[in-house]
Amino acid sequence: MNMLRNFTIRAVLLVILGIFGVLWSGVGLYSVSSLSKVADGNEIDRQLVTQMTLLSQGNDQYFRFVTRLSRVMEAKAAGGTPDMAPVQQALDNMAKRLADFKAVSPGPIDPKVSEQVISGWQALLEQGITPQMQLAQQGSPEAYRAQANNVTPGLSRNFGVATESFNKAAAAMLDETRVMVDHQTSTTRAAIIVAMVLGLLILLFTDRYLVTMLVKPLNRIRAHFKLIAQGDLSQPLEDMGRNCVGQVIPLLLAMQDSLREAVSSIRHGFFFIFRGSTEI
Repeated sequence: MNMLRNFTIRAVLLVILGIFGVLWSGVGLYSVSSLSKVADGNEIDRQLVTQMTLLSQGNDQYFRFVTRLSRVMEAKAAGGTPDMAPVQQALDNMAKRLADFKAVSPGPIDPKVSEQVISGWQALLEQGITPQMQLAQQGSPEAYRAQANNVTPGLSRNFGVATESFNKAAAAMLDETRVMVDHQTSTTRAAIIVAMVLGLLILLFTDRYLVTMLVKPLNRIRAHFKLIAQGDLSQPLEDMGRNCVGQVIPLLLAMQDSLREAVSSIRHGFFFIFRGSTEI
């Protein structure tokens, strides 16, 4: 602490406040950068979840279509007149999910993987189940069975392989994003905690500095003024450096020396006057 006694209090406080400001500015900028990365990671998560949800819904509509169409054809074989509306609804929903998937693709995923899914999905829709639906409506059981047994299953397997590849790539990307988010969160938390501890230490140092360089010296100067007021001009005052308070000490000592010389002159003058009056 004594090494700071020759610097002005204003300069030392400006340095302390500068360090404090730089510390929290750095933490703030790092936190903003980390939050930006976390926000980007969350956006990637949302896009991937949206794509995976659409893909899952498309698969669900495909199996709904196959199940409902099989029941319709069984009912037709039994001589009934089943309603084709639920089957058409599943087909339309699958086509709509494909359009929605195209709108959000490729997203953060590899474009090749996304294109593979779209190609497989579109092929299944246009070359598999749509012709199968048309053959079912035309009342051609042999052609329907040939489409349902020979064409659509292969297209469905290709779509399943593309879907599995997409889900694996999405899962890997989600894991990477979560690891990145966890890392940014933990490092930001650690940076804030360290900054808080350093801020408290800076506060404690500032308090001790002000007590050592300002409060205690002013108390000593005040006590010295009391001695002067009581007429004691013989007490010395220790050097306090060249800071704001220390620069007052030479002036105070000069005033004390002047008062001592003035008192000494008055005493000598009084002595000469007294001796002269005695001689008269």
